[in-house]
Amino acid sequence: MKKLSLTLFLMILPLFLLGCKKEDKLVVATAANFAPFEYKEGKEFKGIDIEIAQEIAKQLGKTLEILDIEFDSVVSAINSGNADFGMSGLTINPTRSKVIDFSIPYYNAAQVVIVREEDYNPALEGDTQALIDWIRAKNGIKIGVQSGTTGAFYAMGDESWGFEGFKNAEVKGFVNGGLATNALTNKQIDLVIIDEAPARIFAATNPSTRIINTYLTEEKYGVGVNKNNPILLQQINDILKQMQENGTMEKILQKYF
Repeated sequence: MKKLSLTLFLMILPLFLLGCKKEDKLVVATAANFAPFEYKEGKEFKGIDIEIAQEIAKQLGKTLEILDIEFDSVVSAINSGNADFGMSGLTINPTRSKVIDFSIPYYNAAQVVIVREEDYNPALEGDTQALIDWIRAKNGIKIGVQSGTTGAFYAMGDESWGFEGFKNAEVKGFVNGGLATNALTNKQIDLVIIDEAPARIFAATNPSTRIINTYLTEEKYGVGVNKNNPILLQQINDILKQMQENGTMEKILQKYF
């Protein structure tokens, strides 16, 4: 009888340890090619979202594990349970909210346009309608976007997002904004629509390009959480509120801007 109990114990022990190990881990899904929010330097993950995720894990007493995937797979990773939460410059939106829950907002964002220097027009600065009309007036214009992002939905048009799109344009999707900006530099496309923060980094590293300082959208980023995990959502909301109140959030933002 003792021998049987010992055998059973040895069979159960690995499963018990595996369960404990899983409980100590918190998995965040991200696409680490979206500086300054998430990116890699060598093998090290850096960025605003990464540091916020690290703080969330720290406050919950867990070890953060980063699941680095393509952006348009982040929401599905959260929804399927392959990740506990997602941070990848995720715009809070009714379409995404149908499949995942969002935390309170932690960052205000906007879509902007990057063009080649020779196509820059100062008259378009600060005038959203003028910029839209300028794009619509160019038949066959080629617009580069990062696949699955707000910029992609804006350019292609999406009723659920409230975007009309540009029917006169050919929209080309890229894995990340850096590749889209390189295509712009090489004259494979005519402009790029992307979030303002990474746009400024891409434009700064490509001297032949320039940002038109006009906002096409107004957005808010949130942390994505599986709909079956309301406890984690509440914990993340509490931590984000605390970070906003004690200055931790502002400190992280100032580090990257």
